[in-house]
Amino acid sequence: MSKNSKVINITLPDDLVKQVDKAAKVEFATRSDYIRESLVRRLKGQRVIDEWGDEGNWETVVDFREINPEGVPAEEVLAALKRLDKVDEQSRKTASKT
Repeated sequence: MSKNSKVINITLPDDLVKQVDKAAKVEFATRSDYIRESLVRRLKGQRVIDEWGDEGNWETVVDFREINPEGVPAEEVLAALKRLDKVDEQSRKTASKT
């Protein structure tokens, strides 16, 4: 923590804390980091825009949390991505024939 930081206490409803914790976990952030970044964005009037210029409205193709909420080994992720790539490649080939 920097010299110019100050520890504060806030009270939040349990449901909100659960939502914050879930969102922070998705972003690999701590609860404190997530709240701090959210406050900074809000104060600056910013919306969350990703590097592609949209607000992150993405379609979930594979949700690895369904396989194992505690995490999935990288080898399994890579294997799943390779399978998806093969399916996508087959779809492109089929589409180009029509």
